[in-house]
Amino acid sequence: MKSQTSLVAQQTRLNLWAEQIKDCNNRPHGMTVDDWCQSQGITRANYYWRLRKVREAVLEAVDVNPTFVELKEPVTEPGPVKTIAHTAPKIAAVIKNDHCSIEITDQASAEFLNTLLEVLKHA
Repeated sequence: MKSQTSLVAQQTRLNLWAEQIKDCNNRPHGMTVDDWCQSQGITRANYYWRLRKVREAVLEAVDVNPTFVELKEPVTEPGPVKTIAHTAPKIAAVIKNDHCSIEITDQASAEFLNTLLEVLKHA
């Protein structure tokens, strides 16, 4: 088991690396990761190793039990009733990773897709 001092040192390093990653993500437009790393005195490989370690620490800290978030279609103002032959929605796209699967039907609105992309960006 790690000592308290070791855990504090590890957390301090992770916080420093997280700040560096944030700085790299906010680097000037047109500056490459390689250029940024060189300006910080670290290698590209070291940067990506630190990024991996920070991501692993975040994943350990979050609840790994699958959760489901239902994104409902936005409510719109009622309009004139249209008679349309109803067909069952067809799956237009499937997004999968190790932990979840998202099926998007061909009837999904642009507003819904934008909301879904925002949620996925921050997941």
